[in-house]
Amino acid sequence: MIHPVILSGGVGKRLWPVSSQNNPKQLHKLFNDKTLLQNTYNRVLKGFDRDNIFVVTNKNLVDSIKDQLDIDDKNILTEPQSKSTAIAIGLAAAKIKSIDPEANLVIINSDHFIKDEEQYIDLLRRGEAYLDGKYNDKFILAGIRPSYPETGYGYIEVGQKLENNLFLVDSFKEKPDLATAKEYINDGFLWNSALFFFKASNLLDWYAQYLPQLHQALLAIASDFSPDIIAKEYKHLEDISIDVGLLEKMDDILVMPSDISWADIGHWRSLRDILKKGDDNVSNTKNLVTVDSHNNLLYSFNNKKLIATVGVEDMILVETDEAILLCPANRAQDIKALLTEIKNKGFDKYL
Repeated sequence: MIHPVILSGGVGKRLWPVSSQNNPKQLHKLFNDKTLLQNTYNRVLKGFDRDNIFVVTNKNLVDSIKDQLDIDDKNILTEPQSKSTAIAIGLAAAKIKSIDPEANLVIINSDHFIKDEEQYIDLLRRGEAYLDGKYNDKFILAGIRPSYPETGYGYIEVGQKLENNLFLVDSFKEKPDLATAKEYINDGFLWNSALFFFKASNLLDWYAQYLPQLHQALLAIASDFSPDIIAKEYKHLEDISIDVGLLEKMDDILVMPSDISWADIGHWRSLRDILKKGDDNVSNTKNLVTVDSHNNLLYSFNNKKLIATVGVEDMILVETDEAILLCPANRAQDIKALLTEIKNKGFDKYL
């Protein structure tokens, strides 16, 4: 049986000022009347039983998640502090293995946009079928065939074909510049969707080999999963992603290419690109007047003010009760650097 695990503990710094430490992006409504987390959870529910779906989050967000989702307490896995994905995924694997020793997992991010939900469920089922068959000892991920040269995503270099629509991974590539992204597309590279499939017991074995300190911590946690033990072990663990800690060290990872319409809403420009039609502006408010302005994202989470623009092109404007962000769309990924500067200036309350 496969258990979908939704990661919902991150902050999403590049969607500041809407996304903050105590109210991150996955809890906000950005493109319809549901939050990113609600969209993700409801999408997974279309293919899987509620009792088998888990959400991993940090202790500060548990109440918000309960407010947004119809989910049992036992299906919320709580981290005492936010660290990167290796420990969050490891915690889920250890917990679900204690419930179902033969469990398969699919790891899902809470902030992804999917247009064709039926095709998405088919993709998850395909990964499940591989784990139930002769590839039950493998780490499998879904790779998305690129529709344009995105510089904000990681890429997968596709290797040997194993069977129809299943390949070995040759290598992972970090976020490229534009010229390199174009080369990757010409060479048949895929976007890394961070949709991961594996057997829970296998993940713990791989951690024992490649991340032994984390593996030892998970063994201690699995002794009773008490909040005190989890908090004690978390204090000493390295903050490392599963990509760096595990995937880049393994040489037999498999990838399933897919043509689903997918996007990681990792920054404001990506949201604009998902929603825009032609050179139209994208906005969430009717209090908007523009003259000779195109390809902008103009968002207000105040809705009391009029947004008016003249001659503005390819810009991001986001307004909340406490802050206003303005930047060129092609600099949307640099917001993390801006937050560092905000902190250095002593404006921590806005983070």
